[in-house]
Amino acid sequence: SQHWNAAYNGADTTKLGWYQQEHAVSMELISSCDGTRIIDVGAGTTTLVDTLLENGYSLTVLDLSAEALRILSKRHGNNINYVHGDLTKELGLEGFEIWHDRAVLHFLLKESERQSYVYNLESCIPSGGFAVIETFSTDGEQMCCGLDLLTYDEAMLTDLLGENWTLVDSIRHTHINPFGGERPYVSTIFKRN
Repeated sequence: SQHWNAAYNGADTTKLGWYQQEHAVSMELISSCDGTRIIDVGAGTTTLVDTLLENGYSLTVLDLSAEALRILSKRHGNNINYVHGDLTKELGLEGFEIWHDRAVLHFLLKESERQSYVYNLESCIPSGGFAVIETFSTDGEQMCCGLDLLTYDEAMLTDLLGENWTLVDSIRHTHINPFGGERPYVSTIFKRN
């Protein structure tokens, strides 16, 4: 978490490589899911939370970086629930209808970390709920923010989540970062069986 606290500390968050002013793909996927209780994992300082609040979602944000959560809480106060947590450890969260991740999964290089991720996802989302998972795609960048990545395609995500989940939709798109770099993404919706 020191790595991520340092990334956010004093940063102009609009210049961070993963910054998006608009969240068209994320919102397209999230809004096609039934439900309003959403947890955004690895939220960072994303402006997606502003859009979700404007659209009436009941929002919880989770991040490894206390600094990122502090920045968000200065912006939004009590309108959001904040969880300082590490998805590679079993957190025992529950009570959500939608899980959204645009930033975490592709950093989990160890099998044990990915298993904890799926455990946390399944503790959050009951049968009938949704997971919107967005990762760097296999034809894209292999590093981000100085860290190695594990990139995915739809079949790899389906394998990771296993038989409790069904792939509902997938969008391939390219995120252009603030420096003009192209970052091919795969954005998916899974429904829990």
